[in-house]
Amino acid sequence: MNRIKKIRGHKKIQNRIQSWIEHNKFLNVSDFLKNKYCYANVSFHPYFNISINNSNIAEPKTKTRKQIILGLQEIYNNWKTELDKLNQPYFLKIYLFEPRISKSQVICAIGKEKIEYYENFYRETDNKSDLNFQKILSADFKWKTHSDDDIYSEQELLTPESYYHIEEDYNYCKRLLKKLQKKNFTKIKTEDEYGEDYLYYVPKGKVLIGGK
Repeated sequence: MNRIKKIRGHKKIQNRIQSWIEHNKFLNVSDFLKNKYCYANVSFHPYFNISINNSNIAEPKTKTRKQIILGLQEIYNNWKTELDKLNQPYFLKIYLFEPRISKSQVICAIGKEKIEYYENFYRETDNKSDLNFQKILSADFKWKTHSDDDIYSEQELLTPESYYHIEEDYNYCKRLLKKLQKKNFTKIKTEDEYGEDYLYYVPKGKVLIGGK
C-alpha cells in the first residue's frame, strides 16, 4: 500500500487556487448555449484528478480546503449572474465531495434533457453529512446528500484482450470484475443502443449537491 504523500509548497498552491478561480469564474455564455452544459472542477497541481491518477496524494485540508470551497462559491455566484440573464430554466449546483474534496466542482446545464440528466445522476441517500462544508458557505444554499460512488461497467470490464495495448491492463480488469462480483456492491441493470449492461456502484463517500 502506497504511503500518503505530504503536500509541500502551500503558498504556491494558494496562488494556484486563486488563478484557478479567476480562470473559471467567467462563464462563456456562447459556448454554454452551444454545448448545453459547463463545469469547473479542481484543476490545478497537485490535486487535479488525484482520486483517479494519484490516490497516494493527501486530499486538501484546512486552509487549502476552505479556499477551494470558497472558490467554488465564487464561481457559482458569477455563473448565476450570467444564467439569470437568459430568462429560461437552468441547472446550477455546487458539488462538494467528502472525503474526496478534490473531485468537487460547479456544474450548470440548460435544456430539458441535460437538466434531467444532472438532476438524476447521483443517488440520493439518507446518510447524514458533514455540516462543516455548509458552514463555510452562504446560508442561502440548500443541500441534499448523495452517494459518491466509483461506477464500473461490466461490459467494459469484459472487453476482449485484443483491444488492450498492455496485457496488465486486461488482467487488472479481469481481477476487478471478479472482486466486484464477489462483494455485495449495488448492481444495476441498464440497457442502451449497445445492449444490456450491469453497473457496479462502489461507495467512496458522499457528495453534497447544493444551490440557491
